[in-house]
Amino acid sequence: MNKPSTTNGTSSMSETSSVKTVTIMNKVSRIVQGLLFFVVTIGILWFGITNGTGIVSDTTRSGENIIQLENYTGEGHRTMVSYEVPPRRVLITYPGATELLIALGLQDRIVATMKPYGVEPPELAGAYDALPKLEAPFVPTKEEVLQEKPDLVMAWNHHFLPNALGDVRYWHKRDIATYIVPATVRKGSPTMEGTVFPFIDNVGAIFGVPEEAARYKESLADRIAAVRQDAVVRGTTPTVMVLQLYGNSMYTVYGENYIVYDIVRTAGGQPLVPQGMSFIGPERILGVDPDYIVLVMTDYSGNMETFTEEGMNLVKADPNIRHMRAIEAGRVIPVPFGAINNGNGRVVDVLEMISAGLNRNSCY
Repeated sequence: MNKPSTTNGTSSMSETSSVKTVTIMNKVSRIVQGLLFFVVTIGILWFGITNGTGIVSDTTRSGENIIQLENYTGEGHRTMVSYEVPPRRVLITYPGATELLIALGLQDRIVATMKPYGVEPPELAGAYDALPKLEAPFVPTKEEVLQEKPDLVMAWNHHFLPNALGDVRYWHKRDIATYIVPATVRKGSPTMEGTVFPFIDNVGAIFGVPEEAARYKESLADRIAAVRQDAVVRGTTPTVMVLQLYGNSMYTVYGENYIVYDIVRTAGGQPLVPQGMSFIGPERILGVDPDYIVLVMTDYSGNMETFTEEGMNLVKADPNIRHMRAIEAGRVIPVPFGAINNGNGRVVDVLEMISAGLNRNSCY
């Protein structure tokens, strides 16, 4: 007696199993597609809400005396911030902002600031000395800021990080506006016109003095144009290394992420080491053979002749670098640390110092 065949039964079971598998896969596919659609939709909405910064823009305040300007978060992302015009109680943790307010005659708005970087120029020194100073040497605590009851805090970008004053939203929720000085956001290749000028424009708008800000900016633009003309007349493009000494043969070379790089270019020099180098030994310095050294120094008394002599003595005192071509030829141009790192009109002072040094010690 023949056994019944099982081929058709097996085939039928396989087909049923295949159908179930396909059905399950289709369901899984639809679920995955749905999740992807949800994630993309949320992403688009979040991008729109945050202007692509990842942080919700400050769009909650409005009124006749409120303006909105693009500024930054502590991480350097762009965001919109609301400002009441004019602010009446300003707390500043970045000396460059204090100096700009003084230059525009707005020092009466400042309730507290930090100590300046180095010696202030004579035209700013008296007003700066008279301002109340915060106790903290670098970054105040939230409590110290809040007790001053500011309506605006102007600062470095890194002051608005979790380990310092916290995210900008912490202050916006308390109706305290924040302004991060553009020069403190170390991104890209900052220029005088692209970094300092917007700073001046913003301060003019926030404090309701656009005409004074425009006049100040125009005076700086005229001085920059004069230096550019000097560079054309000079007709040379010497190489320049921007160097800072820390003692014990330790150095930093400033790269293109600092505004001094653009200052050197504007003065007619060719800055070297665009990537910059921090806290390095002399062997890395000796690998560069510039025509000139721009030497960043912290102590500047206001006398350029004495300042230059001090700078020359400083580099000659280091036996590891004193035989560099630029040093032996006396082509060292000292500049004040406070001026190049304050992100305001004082950078033009540095521009004129470098231009004068290139004119005085031409190597051609």
